[in-house]
Amino acid sequence: MTRRPRDGVAEARRLAERGRTAARCGTPVEALGWFDRALAVLHAEPAGEMLADVLRWKGTAHRECGDTAAAERLYEESQVVAERIRYLAGAAHAANCRGIVAQRRGELADAEQLYARASALAEESGEAPLSVMVQRNLGIVGSIRGDWAVALERFEASRRTAEATGDDDGVARALNNMAIVHTKQERFDDAERMYERALELARKHGDAVSECVCEFNRTEMFIAARRLDDAEGACAIGLEIADRRGDRLRRAEGLKLLATIGRLRGDAASCDALLEEALALADTGEDQCLHAEVLRERAQLLRSRGQLEQARKALRAARDQFVAVGARPEVRGVNRELAELQTAV
Repeated sequence: MTRRPRDGVAEARRLAERGRTAARCGTPVEALGWFDRALAVLHAEPAGEMLADVLRWKGTAHRECGDTAAAERLYEESQVVAERIRYLAGAAHAANCRGIVAQRRGELADAEQLYARASALAEESGEAPLSVMVQRNLGIVGSIRGDWAVALERFEASRRTAEATGDDDGVARALNNMAIVHTKQERFDDAERMYERALELARKHGDAVSECVCEFNRTEMFIAARRLDDAEGACAIGLEIADRRGDRLRRAEGLKLLATIGRLRGDAASCDALLEEALALADTGEDQCLHAEVLRERAQLLRSRGQLEQARKALRAARDQFVAVGARPEVRGVNRELAELQTAV
């Protein structure tokens, strides 16, 4: 029987949707298999919107495995296809994803430019869900720089838009980001309430990605509030999800948090191995902020053992990375810790 025109695109869409479900609720590796099958079908079709989308979705699956370079290549390829066929929404999504890659690498100025491009294209194409994402990502840039008011304003705008359009994922992610800022401001009750709501939404939809991110950020909040038992419980959940999904960067974050909990409890025996693995994973995944955070935690561990010169060296390395990223609050914090070490005997 002769295949009807566009049957290939419909089949690719079906396969790609299986991949998107796997990416959200299963594992990135499983998702990659579905996306590859979709791309194989599309190979026999003229380049169209579905090709641009599947390339981008495959890139995100690689990004969530910690393979940043592969993600970037696919995002760039997706953007080329989208621009060639004048698929404005696809070009907007690709620019946003490239901004996330630049942000991970600590290239915040490049990230802002890509987000601005994504925002303009999203507005032109009427892509409301993407506008929510871009506002949230710009808020994250502000948060990294310590511009709390700007960050909260963007997160709140993102949350309102997501709620108005019934986008539970957008609501959960905005609440998660707002809670991070509240934690830094030591508004722990507000942060905890937002994390609980974000987790409720993530679990309602089986969104393992959001659940994992929220659990680790909640761990940070519990550590800051010195609720170490709660921190350990949240971290264990996050690590289980990260390992099940094969998410190497989130595993690195979890290992760093476990090391912090161990140090604060005076049980530092396994901390070196945890931090060594976390550093390697953050380096491979090209996550500059996370790499600097692990170095900073290593410095605290060394300081707790009286290894002050090694602690200073680790702190200076962390500061250099935070300066390069433009993470002003972290730079100030590291400078305070270095000043304390200068007066230590």
